[in-house]
Amino acid sequence: MYQLPLNFQSDLAEFSELAKLCLSFIMASHILLKKQEPVVCLSWLLGVATFPILTAICYLGFGMNPFEQYAARKRASKHLAGLRRVRRSREEIIAKNETSLASLGFSGFDRTALWASMLQGSAIQYGNQAEILVNSTNAFSAAKTAIEGAREFILAQFYQIQVDPVGIQFLDLLAAKAQAGVKVYVLFDALGSHRLKTSLMNEYRKKGLKIYRFLEVHPIKRRFQINWRNHRKLIVVDGKTAFTGGFNVGEMYLEGPDPSSPKWFDLIFRVRGPVIGDLTALFAEDWHFTTGKTLPNEIIERYQHSATPIEGSKNLLQVISSGPSENNAPFYSTFINILHESRKRVWIMTPYFVPDKELLHAMRMAVVRGVHVRVIVPKHSNHPITDTCAHSYFSEFDRYGIDLLRYVPGVCHGKLLLADDDLILAGSSNLDYRSFFLNFETDLLMRDRELAGQVAAVLNDVAKQCIPLGSSDVSGRRLARLLFRRIMRLFAPLM
Repeated sequence: MYQLPLNFQSDLAEFSELAKLCLSFIMASHILLKKQEPVVCLSWLLGVATFPILTAICYLGFGMNPFEQYAARKRASKHLAGLRRVRRSREEIIAKNETSLASLGFSGFDRTALWASMLQGSAIQYGNQAEILVNSTNAFSAAKTAIEGAREFILAQFYQIQVDPVGIQFLDLLAAKAQAGVKVYVLFDALGSHRLKTSLMNEYRKKGLKIYRFLEVHPIKRRFQINWRNHRKLIVVDGKTAFTGGFNVGEMYLEGPDPSSPKWFDLIFRVRGPVIGDLTALFAEDWHFTTGKTLPNEIIERYQHSATPIEGSKNLLQVISSGPSENNAPFYSTFINILHESRKRVWIMTPYFVPDKELLHAMRMAVVRGVHVRVIVPKHSNHPITDTCAHSYFSEFDRYGIDLLRYVPGVCHGKLLLADDDLILAGSSNLDYRSFFLNFETDLLMRDRELAGQVAAVLNDVAKQCIPLGSSDVSGRRLARLLFRRIMRLFAPLM
């Protein structure tokens, strides 16, 4: 067999090393110029220093994409979706918030309410109704009833619509309503629902379903962004009823054969009232961003005139719309504000917990003030790497006095915060860097005493199926495991 001359092999090796060095220099320069967050910047630089080729491939897909171009397009959709949204002044928002809070006797969290309202450009909505639905089976049953009763339009948006019996049944139900004359619009995330192929989409389009992928990768159209994902979960029916929360559409998201010990535990909220207008607006903006088209005038008109409060309602509600095109990280900053203003308790449920330094500090300060901070996470989620990263924070939890409970039966997939006696923050956001800064998310900030009591009861029931943080969990038992967890923690901003 012919072998290359030794001097040529040596030259080739030197050229390879030089190429790696140049590649590392170019990537490091780009990272330093483009990445504003120090932790993110250091994580990428660490990858460049240790695995330059692999990091280069990942950076091309996740880091070098034209965020500014996408952000400009997404922000433009707010104005081009035909909704004629008017941002209120700070003085108007303060006056309306104070009136709404005082009329129902709510106190505390004034700064949180103002901050959330300023981010969204509108005051907190009064006259809504919100109901908690425990587990996806109950949510799908309620959503099916609402969809079957639809007369005008249905808006559905999910991160994952799986191509399995549950996913197909859901799409078939929507297609049947489309064939009956109801206008049905469906968005799904291109990466989260990658098994939903174009051929299947075309079959449903023939049945009258208007269905599109959100931010699909398309080299010909120079769409390479795979790091921005639409993680929203939302169904709006006739502008009267909406469902949002942690659920996706698929068999794996159902609780399994034993409802008393579910393998998959989720929390979903059904809402009615003026807030439906804001949720409709969110879908309309995503629809315009994806398709370049506006929703029909009758849906827009329903949005414009959906602000009639429900008589006798004692619920205040603010939609928290967050994503990489938004300024000030709305969900993240609202979450931090709640921790700073809480006085009695902050109970949290999240499937994936990868906090940053500021969030940990806010939790620690709450504990110091005497607030009972409880975090419920799965003992084992469906993402083992994220679990390993989360385990690296156990020692801080132990030192700070944070009450960490781990759900044993399966994955608790609900995303929820309960603060003091009447504040709830719930929706699609996880407590990780991706949900804080990269995903498009939808959450609800609610003031509702009765609902808060129901949520507390649910979380207490879940706590009975959890185990507390033990000394072996903090120590990591073996040095190798502890080191591995700490290494994975370095990559937390990339998860």
